[in-house]
Amino acid sequence: MMKKYDKEKVIKILTKEEANKINAFNIVPNLSDKVLDYNEKVFNFTDIVTDNLEEKRKYNSKLEIALFVMAGMQARMKQQFSISELSLALTSEEVINKLNINIEYDKDKSLLKEANVRAFLNRYEQNDKEEIEFNNDFIKFFNKITKSYLSKAGIESNIHILDCSVLDVNLDNCNYEGSSVTYKGGKKLRGYKIGLLRGVTPNGGVTEEICMSTAKNHDLDMSKEMIINTKYLKEGDYLLEDRGFLDILTFRKLVGKKINVIIPIKKNMEIYKAAKEEAISKNEWKKHPNSKRKGQDIVLVENLELFWLTDNDKTKKIDKVKLEYKINACVIRFDKKLNKKVLTDEEIIDGDEKYAYAVIITNDTNIDANEIIRLYEMRSEIEEDFRQLKDFWGLNTYKSTKYIIISFIIMLSLLSYNLYQVYKESEEGKSYIGKNFIVEERKGLYIVKGVRTAIIVNDYFAIFYQDELLDLYVELSKKMRDQLKQLLTL
Repeated sequence: MMKKYDKEKVIKILTKEEANKINAFNIVPNLSDKVLDYNEKVFNFTDIVTDNLEEKRKYNSKLEIALFVMAGMQARMKQQFSISELSLALTSEEVINKLNINIEYDKDKSLLKEANVRAFLNRYEQNDKEEIEFNNDFIKFFNKITKSYLSKAGIESNIHILDCSVLDVNLDNCNYEGSSVTYKGGKKLRGYKIGLLRGVTPNGGVTEEICMSTAKNHDLDMSKEMIINTKYLKEGDYLLEDRGFLDILTFRKLVGKKINVIIPIKKNMEIYKAAKEEAISKNEWKKHPNSKRKGQDIVLVENLELFWLTDNDKTKKIDKVKLEYKINACVIRFDKKLNKKVLTDEEIIDGDEKYAYAVIITNDTNIDANEIIRLYEMRSEIEEDFRQLKDFWGLNTYKSTKYIIISFIIMLSLLSYNLYQVYKESEEGKSYIGKNFIVEERKGLYIVKGVRTAIIVNDYFAIFYQDELLDLYVELSKKMRDQLKQLLTL
């Protein structure tokens, strides 16, 4: 049953002994409440969700669509990964107040009981298509919600990182809809693949836009349309990519939009060979700017654009090829003896007897080798993002094999992560910079101070902080005090 949040009504009913039935329980302090409360107070996040999700339900219209999303997000934050646990997850006072309903913390009575959640999700099922649409409603909803949210939060990045990652599932379970088998690092995996554009912020980063595909799809093929059309890449911005996105036509489209691309190149490419030979010939090596990179030197090589051409350009005489951009490169020289842990076996064999080489190119001719390296080393942040999203935020932890539910989980995990990242950029949340969310979330289990108490009476409920509860308690009759004591000390 729906109950309205009204603290004054609850106090009046209790003090006048007009309660037909009382229920009460304690809510331990937790970081997820702080994150959701902050984002609701400052950015009205539930409104952003409501405005950007298409309502497809014919019934249960009183159950606001944002309720499922907000409860789902807090469930991910609390490591509650099953659909059935949504009924126990939502404790953010600001969100509950905004939705103006009571979340009954009982799996059978809750508005978020499993049957209601599944009925909600089934409205977004693709019943009329033979093939799975990987970029379905929930993937599109994530992108729409995020665009509105980041705009409202004033989060705008000028350094972006593009990467793809396999979201693996049980290899032996072929029932995961749309999943496929692939190999990564020689390991056989089953699952899906996510393409993710990350925006770098002063204290971390946010997921700006995503796309989905089957696991065996090539990184570039699945993300090319997203990266060419994204609104996050603005003139003068930097895009950091890995070798999987090497494609001259895509590179030219990005350069044509005045995006500064920074990307390492493969050893079998003509531009790699030209850059390496020029670097060795120049012999103007300087120490790597990162002092941890022992035995590594760098040098800038310029004007390499004619060594990376389209097939059509290669049919022309070199003096007839007209390009509107330049390509410079930072060539890195690795002392093999000092970099055995860094280099692969192939890289150790490659190069000359003493050194191995790597080449990172860019169309930004205004930066030197040090700056190219400094920027490109930020790319490792997205790898750490993926690790945390999988290990702590449940990005690939699914209790269902249906893709509609899996995509819903992906949306919830990434939205939750973004809210925490934005929270850390605030004055209130800056103390959590560099801290693991899950560790901080669990600290509430060991803290007495800050516990809140939810009290439900008749058609109303309210959440009381400890000082408020003590003030209320002394005003109640012995009968009411005894009932509360029994409920809260079981």
